[in-house]
Amino acid sequence: MADAADPFVPLAGLSAGTSSNANVAKIAIDQRKKKTDVVEPQVISEELLIGERPGEGVEEPVKQDGEAWEPIDFPKVTSLSLSFKNIIEISNLCNFDSLTTLRLDNNIIDKIQNLNHLKQLRWLDLSFNNIREIGGLDQLSNLLDLSLYHNQIEEITGLDGCPNLNILSLGHNNIKELKQIDVLRKFSNLRCVCLDGNKVCQNDSYNQHVLAYLPHLKYLDYMLIDRKAIAQAQEGYNLDELTEVREREQLEAAKIRQKNEKDAIIAKLRTSFLDATEDLFELLFSKTEEPGGALEPENVTVLTCYGQLKEDYRDKLADDIKNLRSWMEEKNEGRLKKSAAFEKAVHIAEKESEDEAFQMVRRFKSYMKNRLLSSGGEEGAGGKAEADTMVQQLLEHLSGLENQLMANEIQLQESIEEALGDFEAKISDIVKAMSERGSEFFRRLEELEKVFITGLMEGANSEMDSFQQNQETALADNDSNKAKFLGMRDEMSLACSNFSEAHMVVIQNKEDQMQNQMNTWSKSFFENHRERQYHRNRQRIMDTKKVIDDCREEISQAGEAADYDDEHGDGGGDFR
Repeated sequence: MADAADPFVPLAGLSAGTSSNANVAKIAIDQRKKKTDVVEPQVISEELLIGERPGEGVEEPVKQDGEAWEPIDFPKVTSLSLSFKNIIEISNLCNFDSLTTLRLDNNIIDKIQNLNHLKQLRWLDLSFNNIREIGGLDQLSNLLDLSLYHNQIEEITGLDGCPNLNILSLGHNNIKELKQIDVLRKFSNLRCVCLDGNKVCQNDSYNQHVLAYLPHLKYLDYMLIDRKAIAQAQEGYNLDELTEVREREQLEAAKIRQKNEKDAIIAKLRTSFLDATEDLFELLFSKTEEPGGALEPENVTVLTCYGQLKEDYRDKLADDIKNLRSWMEEKNEGRLKKSAAFEKAVHIAEKESEDEAFQMVRRFKSYMKNRLLSSGGEEGAGGKAEADTMVQQLLEHLSGLENQLMANEIQLQESIEEALGDFEAKISDIVKAMSERGSEFFRRLEELEKVFITGLMEGANSEMDSFQQNQETALADNDSNKAKFLGMRDEMSLACSNFSEAHMVVIQNKEDQMQNQMNTWSKSFFENHRERQYHRNRQRIMDTKKVIDDCREEISQAGEAADYDDEHGDGGGDFR
């Protein structure tokens, strides 16, 4: 998209190899005038947005009538040009939610801001401004083309919110270090990068470094890249460092995959209210401090009995979790099927009622039209009397239609409310059974905890007694750290007690999480259904009222037309 901001477009009035002295003199005068002119900063006003000439303000879509855009229509605008306006800050674009192209080049903007609401933006030109830092782009995930040509940027940062970038122009800024280029490796869709005019380009390794670290590029500084040159750079440039970078990236990618897989597992478990059971053992025996976990005390871990007690705990808990999940998932499948069937039945009932109402309205309108047309040729007093009678009959029929439509809607709402009450009772039984099964699981877990802590206390006392009786031998046979802990009975007892209390807190929190999820789902499911029915019913009543009012207005107008024609001797009126 070439324009005056593009450094590769020749100056207007100068063709290649044919510039004249007059042209050169004019350009020199213009440039001198630019330097002496006082720049009056501007804000983005309504006048700038509307635009005074073609190519200014709103660009697309183009109005067929050629009229200027009104502010009320700004949400429909897809392309906006605000170039060469001495704009000092980005503001007043809050209504341009459909914007895909925005030109703010050749202004005096020093900060990128107030753009994150432009979620649809794909092309952004901020070239020839005074921007020192890249920022304010955190929510522009659809951005493909970004031009920051000729600014004062020193570091390539602040682009993480634009993962789909395809073209990035950073030419003629203050980027100096090759390391800055490495940041762009994460943008796998990047195909064209311009860094021309930065000090980094003066580095002898510039080309090789870019090709080695950004192998997906097709264009560098607007020049097509030779694929052989990329292969050579990959094989021969900075191999040790590049290998380390690749290994770090692979490790990070593996962590991301692992996290995504874990998130998917938890999301699936959450549908059955079982996510509280995931990583439960790891939380009970945390090796590092983490929210919601119980940290293993160091003095407890030196006990000989601890390892076996912990493994027994793990195995029994795993069996209990397996049994709970099997039962809960089966029960939950029934809950989901019943919920889906209920919602489908409600939608069918609504559609049938709406179709019936539509047919009733359609039949009445056809009947009304025929009556009005058949009465169009009546003349004189008799014709007027018949017309009045016809109008009265139509209004009575219309009143009957209104009553029938309202009665049908009331009947539908009563039927749905009755069905909702019956379904709520059935679902409550299912959720209650799941809740009770969850409580049983956590009671078993508390019993398992009691067995564990009892065994731990007995083992600790036994080992500390043995240590006291054979202290000299124990000191020789054990490492000094273990001997230190075994010699502090009170501290060991307190650690075991605190560890058990921490376990009980974890267990209680996880049970609360499961029960709250069930209660929240039940409450929100039925509240949402009732709220939806309330709003739907209100909308149906409003729609019915509008249809009735429109028909009544049409009938009344036909009656008034008949009176007018009769009074003025025009013969029969046209009731259409």
